[in-house]
Amino acid sequence: MIETFTTCLMIAMAASSISMTVTQTELFAAFREWTAKKNALMGHLFHCFYCLSHWVVFGGMAVYRPALLNSGFALIDWVMTAFIVITITTLINGLMFKVFQAAISTHVMKHNAQQTLQSQK
Repeated sequence: MIETFTTCLMIAMAASSISMTVTQTELFAAFREWTAKKNALMGHLFHCFYCLSHWVVFGGMAVYRPALLNSGFALIDWVMTAFIVITITTLINGLMFKVFQAAISTHVMKHNAQQTLQSQK
């Protein structure tokens, strides 16, 4: 059971990192713009870390097949486990988003301070 929970936690952490990286960083900005032009739904998917994290979790679940519950119905156990992992992913995403916001705020303040100093010269 501990190994299964650890697997679920690793899937959640990876899904959080992947979804935040793809949807929030400049590295994937061109990709997000391109997908938005090609298909509005896909464009939205790659702009929303919450939406993308679901699909990343489902991919991780398909590969590793953890089951935290044992009802005797494998599909129900898989779906319930997937949504438990999505909930953990969402909590991690929330923490990561707060860190991103703080980093961006710090970057903006530093940039503004540099601009002010340069304009005073």
